[in-house]
Amino acid sequence: MGVEVGIFVAVDHLRRAGMLSEAEEDLYFDIDDWFRDALPVPPLYTDGNTLGAVTWFRRSVRTRSDFVERIDTLRGILTTHGVSHRESTSDDPGRIVYEDDHQVGVVPPVRRPVTPLPFPPFPPGTVLGPTTAGSKRHLARKAARPEEA
Repeated sequence: MGVEVGIFVAVDHLRRAGMLSEAEEDLYFDIDDWFRDALPVPPLYTDGNTLGAVTWFRRSVRTRSDFVERIDTLRGILTTHGVSHRESTSDDPGRIVYEDDHQVGVVPPVRRPVTPLPFPPFPPGTVLGPTTAGSKRHLARKAARPEEA
């Protein structure tokens, strides 16, 4: 059983399961890196997010086309892979543990289970690591492939 997650984590679950094409994976890394450059990285990620916080965009971000276009692209990847998703808004998403002009990190009061999982189980041998503050590009399938002789 899983819990609701944000859009970046949802797409990363697909990546970790090996379900993204190389082009989708590259697009995800490009968007993830763009957001890492455009926004401060909340310090809650420095320890792998042991708080279990969720990062929400502030309402003001929804008026910025540079943000919205990239989020819509990630939503398109989820749709392509049959992952149901929705935009959530809240005046009280949980206990605030971080905030800046564009985002707020909160510990949700409840993590609702999602049944069934919105993606197939991970392949045998898949090891899930903690959430990292840096780019995930080095985790790409093509980076993990041995060089061809």
